[in-house]
Amino acid sequence: MPDRWTLLLGGAVLLAAAFTLLPALFPQPRVPTVTRAALPAATSPVPSTPEPPTYPTTSSITPLISGRVNLNSASLEQLEALPKVGPALASRIVAGRPYRSLADLDRVKGVGPAALKALGPLVSF
Repeated sequence: MPDRWTLLLGGAVLLAAAFTLLPALFPQPRVPTVTRAALPAATSPVPSTPEPPTYPTTSSITPLISGRVNLNSASLEQLEALPKVGPALASRIVAGRPYRSLADLDRVKGVGPAALKALGPLVSF
């Protein structure tokens, strides 16, 4: 006949097995907790491209840029008047024509993210 400790250990193992299998045999439904948060009020959409700057003219000075510069038809002087564009970059822009978007302009060597950000509102295609 088994001794008292063996029976106690066997009973503890069976009790642990029962507690382990109980949730699998009798699952309790879990209801998700819904938390509601107030959203900020909808605002009007921001225009995708800001208006180009206007440059003042005087009787003796006419700016090279007025409005947007078309990259496909601008002269070297007009391109050099753009920010971050020097003579070498202007000639590379002319050599890379035609352009349809800023992604096309991004392929020109020397035009990086900062130049694209500066040129975006100033150029057209």
